[in-house]
Amino acid sequence: MTFKQKLHNHGWFILINAVLAILIAIRYFVYLPTFPSDGLSLGFIVSGLWSQMTLLAAVIGLVTIPLLLLPQPIRRICIAVIASLALCILIIDTFVFAQYRFHMNAVVVELVFSGDVVDFPIITWLMAISGVLVLVALEYWLLVKIASKPTFTRIKLGRKFTYLTIIMALICNGLHIWAAANAYQPISIVKQYLPLFQPATANSFMEKHGWLNKEAVEKQKSMALKGGSSLNYPLSPLQTKTVDKPVNIMFLVIDSWRFDTFNKDNAPNLWALAQQGESFDNHVSTGNATRTGIFGMFYGLPGTYWHSFLANHKSPVFMDRLQQMDYQLGLFAAAKLTSPEFDQTVFANVKNLRIRSEGNSSPERDINLTKDWKAWYDQRDQSKPVFSFLFYDSPHAYDFPKNYEHQYQPMLKAINYLELNNETDVTPFMNRYKTSVHFTDSLAKQVIDKLKETGDLENTVIIITGDHAQELNDNKLNYWGHNSNFTPAQTKVPFIVVGPNVPKHIGKDWNNEFTSHEDIVPTLMTQYLGVTSPIDDYSTGVNLFEEPQQRPWMLISSYSGYGIVSKDSILEVGATGQSKYMDTTNHPKEGSPNYQYVQQALEQISRFRK
Repeated sequence: MTFKQKLHNHGWFILINAVLAILIAIRYFVYLPTFPSDGLSLGFIVSGLWSQMTLLAAVIGLVTIPLLLLPQPIRRICIAVIASLALCILIIDTFVFAQYRFHMNAVVVELVFSGDVVDFPIITWLMAISGVLVLVALEYWLLVKIASKPTFTRIKLGRKFTYLTIIMALICNGLHIWAAANAYQPISIVKQYLPLFQPATANSFMEKHGWLNKEAVEKQKSMALKGGSSLNYPLSPLQTKTVDKPVNIMFLVIDSWRFDTFNKDNAPNLWALAQQGESFDNHVSTGNATRTGIFGMFYGLPGTYWHSFLANHKSPVFMDRLQQMDYQLGLFAAAKLTSPEFDQTVFANVKNLRIRSEGNSSPERDINLTKDWKAWYDQRDQSKPVFSFLFYDSPHAYDFPKNYEHQYQPMLKAINYLELNNETDVTPFMNRYKTSVHFTDSLAKQVIDKLKETGDLENTVIIITGDHAQELNDNKLNYWGHNSNFTPAQTKVPFIVVGPNVPKHIGKDWNNEFTSHEDIVPTLMTQYLGVTSPIDDYSTGVNLFEEPQQRPWMLISSYSGYGIVSKDSILEVGATGQSKYMDTTNHPKEGSPNYQYVQQALEQISRFRK
């Protein structure tokens, strides 16, 4: 076979794979909140789907052309494997997108293979590997079939297909150029549904010809996250007074803790402890993911500042004040404190930081976390105050020891993420989750008992909460997990304060208003750590021990955007300022957002930047 014939067959192979990629990628648009009814958006979807998937297939085709020089069996195997892996990645990405509404990237891949944050059971890996092998076999069969010169390969379709793809690309990019110049949100939202999709913009050209909607574009730009890393934090050096008898402080944090599992049945020990303190029942995290949730907890700031603080390796003034007061720091986390990079942010100034707990699973690491903290606490210097940070992981992994006695039934034996869909029965899944919460609560009991045993319970301020919540398809939109929307299912968490000088009934007083993780630092700094500076100098939160303030909205962030959440709406804003206006179940909401709230949120986002 001549090289020209090989190229001809290779072209048909790539064309067929392009069609397969288009058919697979249709799955992305099943998860649009509402399918667009306007012609512009529909035209953009069709043209973008066709041109983007064909372009990605063409890239695979170009990469594999040199392989045509190899001997026949090796050539076919190599091309089949590469094409199969490309399609497999696309298929897996549709599953990732279905559950989280973002595409696979380097961070997601790192978390999957680390096993610390995303831990897939063996059945999921087996299904994925089996799928790849089946695809390789099909691709190899296709190469053999094309080489046998079937009738369809004699059709002169290559040029027509290419011309159609060029036309589709021109339509897609032309529509996006217009949409970008007019801040037309329906198209800005749709473009996020295709992987590696970056259609053209030409705002300078459009402005030159008077086709730019400056007001709309400027409004969108004003909501975009700023990328600068320069900080002015705190605004002024902290003013402090001497604290004669510092109290001990503990953060007992449970990863992915849903508000509806904080009750006497699911968490009996923490529930009993909470009766000695105050519970805040309208509390939201500063983020729908660990990075932004923990960030807000320690900095008292929105998670939108994460990248700037990471770039500067800037520790929170809360941790600085604890170290200034010679607190002993007992920092015990199940998952690695390097992913996200808390070792370079929250604990940047902590020497000999304990990075993670030992163990092959989340329950093992949680057990060792508890054991290690208890041993450390026994050896502490009792003449100094103590700050403890205990960060449990089992509910995040829906896991617990196999021999754990208290199990809710019926329950999934294992979670196969590839089988999750909008029709999945939630009950067995929820029962597995509730069992993991109950197990974590049993470990928390050991911590509480240690404080009682040492006589320190009465002199310890304990913050009990979650870094974020965990959705189990609560809104019937096929969302599972977190970091994918700003609804209460992913952001509302239990929040309890127990300890000396906690005002009675203050939790109930606040329940008509939002409270947030950003309130933890200013409350502790003002009430227990002798900080007299105005709270606005170092935080966007408030002192929860004072009279409740009207808070009609809260700012919650994700890895790449933020949400302005009120009691009946969510304005979700992407990194570049594109936005969606939703109700609190993440369905499109009629009307317009309150732009006064937007202006107030933008002030918070920019207050500590130079």
